[in-house]
Amino acid sequence: MGHNISEIEKRYRDTHSNSQLHFDRVRKVMPGGVKGAYHHLPFPITMDRGQGQYLWDADGNRYIDFVNHHSAQVLGHKHPAVREAIDKQLDRGIALGASMGNEVEMAEEMCRRVKSIDSIRFCNSGTEATLHAVRLAREFSGKTKIAKFEGGYHGNHDSVEISVAPPVDAAGPEHAPLAVAGVGGMGPSVLDSVVILPYDDEFAVERIVSEHAGELACIMLDPKAGIIPQRRDFIQAVADTARKNNLLLVFDEIVGFRVGTGGIQQYHGIEPDLSTYAKIIGGGFPVGAFAGRSDIMQLTDNSSGSARVFQSGTHSGHALVMAAGKATLDQLTSEAFAHMNSLTSRLCEGIQKEFDRVGFPGTAVNDGSVFSIYFTQEDVRNYRTLARCNRDLTLPIVLSMLNQGYFVSHNLVMNSLSLPTQVEDVDGFVNAFGSALEEVV
Repeated sequence: MGHNISEIEKRYRDTHSNSQLHFDRVRKVMPGGVKGAYHHLPFPITMDRGQGQYLWDADGNRYIDFVNHHSAQVLGHKHPAVREAIDKQLDRGIALGASMGNEVEMAEEMCRRVKSIDSIRFCNSGTEATLHAVRLAREFSGKTKIAKFEGGYHGNHDSVEISVAPPVDAAGPEHAPLAVAGVGGMGPSVLDSVVILPYDDEFAVERIVSEHAGELACIMLDPKAGIIPQRRDFIQAVADTARKNNLLLVFDEIVGFRVGTGGIQQYHGIEPDLSTYAKIIGGGFPVGAFAGRSDIMQLTDNSSGSARVFQSGTHSGHALVMAAGKATLDQLTSEAFAHMNSLTSRLCEGIQKEFDRVGFPGTAVNDGSVFSIYFTQEDVRNYRTLARCNRDLTLPIVLSMLNQGYFVSHNLVMNSLSLPTQVEDVDGFVNAFGSALEEVV
């Protein structure tokens, strides 16, 4: 075993010269060059094309894709059913300024799959979905504060981008966390409108919620599928606490819907009042949705006058997105989920064996086909344990995996498989990860 970090970076630079040229060019006209989720040192890859479970970059390097566009490309790239649906819709038109009928098929399918959904509305992103869910909860309850979990991510708006990844020294006690602004530029009173809860501590959740129940509109729960695994009894305890205190439970399924046909709420056996969706339901296009009980969702009904909670948007429920999304859902049978989920479990078991073989502390966790890799001896169950993970080796491991032809997320968190992934792809990933470990520890 050797410390070959500089050699790993040199190989990366030598084999990605076109990506570096593109990055140098784009930084002149775009702050940062690429969005944050794409960026890593020494420079991010520029991709050229994708097919199935494969990607090719601007330098002609081929990768097996274990990111799948932040888990959104669940069918892999250029799936024929999605291509056919898009082509048919393009023949009809891109956007005609009126409903084209596609959204009803998507809405009916989502209501069929998810027991808690009576009705649904579509928007353009997960951020929009959670924004409207919060508005609905406030209007329905007549209360203004929300409770969310430390480390929970619900998109980019002021109500929820609080305590997503706070500095631990500013976040207060582990069992009574403080609200910490996630980004600059927020409104001056935002922190006062959010109550922060700890994961994996039902007793603290019940205590904090009970103290603030009179001013809370809802509890927002991101189950952190494949990122911070949650105990089923903890999820149930959160749901019970919401019911006991007469609060709405908003379940963030934006990543968790990858777990199975009814999403992670079906897996945990609970029925939230509202749910939010994005990623896989758009078939690779920008999409969002919020859904739930009819008595709450009817607040958005504008068919007989002004809605109490207005929601619209030029591209909300876009015909192309709905066509691609419905084609994607049609492919996501229970057998499809079983294939991806079993392969992801095999992958995580293999990674754990590599950590043990090399003798370096680490763990791989997953829910369904979403998985994350951490360098730690602890069980990752809440934000504080995640924050204590060793991150020194993350970048060299990522670069080594890229050098070996495996595309992984820049922080090794929220990786995912797609439907075309096969056993040999997973076993190759495990072997490459073992080699990467040997290179850097």
